[in-house]
Amino acid sequence: MASKRKTLCVDQKVSLIRAIEKGEKKSDVGKRFGFSPSTVATIWKNKDKILQAETERSSCKRIRKPKFEDLDQAMLTWFHKQCSNNVPISGPVLKTKAEHFAQQFGIIDFKASEGWLGKFKQRHNITYGKISREALNVDLNVANSWLINVCPKLNEKYTPEDIFNAGETGIYYRLTPDKTLKFKGEKCVGSNLSKERITVFVAANMSGTEKRKIMVIGKSKNPRCFKNIKRLPVTYKANKSAWMTSILFEEEIRKWDAELKGRKILLIVDNCPAHPNLSNLMNIEMTFFPANTTSIMQPMDLSFIKSLKGHYRKKILMEIIESDGNASINMLDTVNFLSKAWEEVTAETIRHSFRHVGLLSNLNNTEEKEKEQFEKDDISLSEWIIQSNTPHTFTPEDLQNYVEIDENLVTTILLTDEEILNAATKGEEEQKEYEEEEQPDEVVIPSIQQALDAAKLLEKYLLFHEDDPKLSQNMEQIHRKIQKKYWQNKQVQIKKTDYFK
Repeated sequence: MASKRKTLCVDQKVSLIRAIEKGEKKSDVGKRFGFSPSTVATIWKNKDKILQAETERSSCKRIRKPKFEDLDQAMLTWFHKQCSNNVPISGPVLKTKAEHFAQQFGIIDFKASEGWLGKFKQRHNITYGKISREALNVDLNVANSWLINVCPKLNEKYTPEDIFNAGETGIYYRLTPDKTLKFKGEKCVGSNLSKERITVFVAANMSGTEKRKIMVIGKSKNPRCFKNIKRLPVTYKANKSAWMTSILFEEEIRKWDAELKGRKILLIVDNCPAHPNLSNLMNIEMTFFPANTTSIMQPMDLSFIKSLKGHYRKKILMEIIESDGNASINMLDTVNFLSKAWEEVTAETIRHSFRHVGLLSNLNNTEEKEKEQFEKDDISLSEWIIQSNTPHTFTPEDLQNYVEIDENLVTTILLTDEEILNAATKGEEEQKEYEEEEQPDEVVIPSIQQALDAAKLLEKYLLFHEDDPKLSQNMEQIHRKIQKKYWQNKQVQIKKTDYFK
């Protein structure tokens, strides 16, 4: 089903044109206003007609008043309060808050539907798809001042190997390109998609030589597909919203602090509500980007989160193609794919991100080499599919939407005391319902015999198709380990049968 077309008023188009005329890049303007590149190009092409139209009318068409004006005003006041506190707001959060306020007002026939949300955003000129985007209020003077006065002192105290940036991103982990078309235009407001989301916390150092094991925050505390798993490649946590919280953040940072064992590092993070300034850290010095500058100063937001998601999406597409379209992605697949995708984010891409925001200076004329490697790592899904000679029915726009659909997904919010109490009393019941709904099938665990047969087959395959001795040696080591496990199990079984002779 085609997405509903958005009608832009002249004022919005004029604002976009003025921004480009002031020297801002079209791509940056499009992201800031929430418009696609094709929409920006069309507006710019017709700028003369649009500017002429501006002089012929005073403003956009008058919007109808809301049915419940008190509720509307309360929501607008609450929204501005969250924005002033630099709290990201999503559609589901707005709808939930509206229904809560409606109950407080005694309104019994109110439903925070998608239609209500769209009209609320239109009435108050909240940009579509980007309900709260701190880039709208970025103070470039503050950012430049921090880079000139604060950053050099930090670089004097710590080497690039000991300066880390960390933060969160949201991912619709089971989304496939065909579903993206269905949910196109629901970057922040899709209730169906909300069940498919996770939050991922990543951290890497400035030199790109060290990446911390990622943390994945899901909704299910004990996914059935994790049953009997001895070790996960990620740190896994859960809450009913799949958001980062100040408690989870503190747990992870204090755990990291203990692991450093005397090594001193600097950790730079944004000042979102889930990132408290922690005291009594022995090995980690925390510092924060200035308020409302994260979108232009945080390295992870510029490149290596994009690279992580790109590699993750490729792995989902590979799974779909390799299974002839029969792939079903569960949380175990997700954490494995994410771990591998994180490994594939290159040091050059990470250094490029730090350099691009001005945190890392150019040393030994390596910038061009890094840029070349970054561009290789930054290959689009459509280019990758063409290079891999894979038959498909997706257009480049489909795949671009697939990559970008969750780029504005909320990852944290400041909860009230009431919401904290509700989460504590309802969380267990809701999580049980979610586990039953989302994880109906348990993962089939391979037997030791199947693992041994697979190891033999792979070892034989490498003999005929691979001339890398290190790869063959690694495979031999895996074969021996599985074979040892196989015979250990055999001996246990034989001893048990002795009792029945």
